[in-house]
Amino acid sequence: MRNPIIALLAIVCLAAMTGTVYAQTQINIATVTNPDFVHTRSAVWFKECVEKALPGKYVVNVHHSAALGSETQVLQQIQLGTTQMSVCTTGPIEAFVPEIKALEMPFVFPSYEAADKVLDGAVGQELGKKFEKSGFLAMAFLDNGFRNVTNSKHPVKTPADLKTLKIRTMEAPTHLAIWRAIGANPTPMAWPIFTQLQQGVIDGQENPIAVIHAAKLIEAGQKYLTLTRHVYSALVFVANKAFIDGLPAAERTVILDCSKKAALQGRSYIRDNEAKQLAELKAAGMQVEEKPDLTAFRKATAPVIESATGDTKKLVDQIQQVVK
Repeated sequence: MRNPIIALLAIVCLAAMTGTVYAQTQINIATVTNPDFVHTRSAVWFKECVEKALPGKYVVNVHHSAALGSETQVLQQIQLGTTQMSVCTTGPIEAFVPEIKALEMPFVFPSYEAADKVLDGAVGQELGKKFEKSGFLAMAFLDNGFRNVTNSKHPVKTPADLKTLKIRTMEAPTHLAIWRAIGANPTPMAWPIFTQLQQGVIDGQENPIAVIHAAKLIEAGQKYLTLTRHVYSALVFVANKAFIDGLPAAERTVILDCSKKAALQGRSYIRDNEAKQLAELKAAGMQVEEKPDLTAFRKATAPVIESATGDTKKLVDQIQQVVK
């Protein structure tokens, strides 16, 4: 009898161990950026928070550098539930949540503090409801900084200096409209774009300091940087709503809390490092125009704001009231 009992105990132990392994919930979170970017850093901070708070229950797999495809493809995967989450830029979200373009209007946000006030308040809550209509959950907002323009051709101080330049933009109608209004030749293109810049397929691009720095765009021939700060570049911790809703209540609370903590870390990272990164770009040889003619840029892009309609216009109006 002894051996059968031992065998039975071994089977029970093995089953228990196997059950523990398979009881772990897998969360796949995708970004299109390498580990130096705040998108991926924030995903890693989220992973560390979740796995520490819920040991043995969750495994968070961070897929970076567009391993699962472009942001548009990842958002489609999230809708289908094959990927659970992403830290995503707002541009590609436009195709799924059109009202997000309210955050992408030119020169609407005067400062980081103003952006925080908007996204952490009623406007952020209202935008969150729009995500839910498409099967998403906007768990938290962070940012990538304010967008600036670089190019390989010449210094830029006014919109006229950008005439005919091929400027890469995100794949979003609002961004295309902004650059058409400025007078450039906008070229929508998924990230990454280093090779296209290096080969001269495009003359320039527009992104926050953190991206220009992390992507080493000066090595791709981007010699000239103009601090236009024309658009606040929000990021979103976006998830499949059904997946989050299906989690046990206590665990769901932890997941949401960790996304918010990681988002706050992301905000701090961007703001704490911006001046240092700009100094390093200058030291690497990038010529920086720190005082462009912003009045001219605002005037050129004003029609983009005026073109907002419906719920997007309501959100833009709310933002303008909050940031006064």
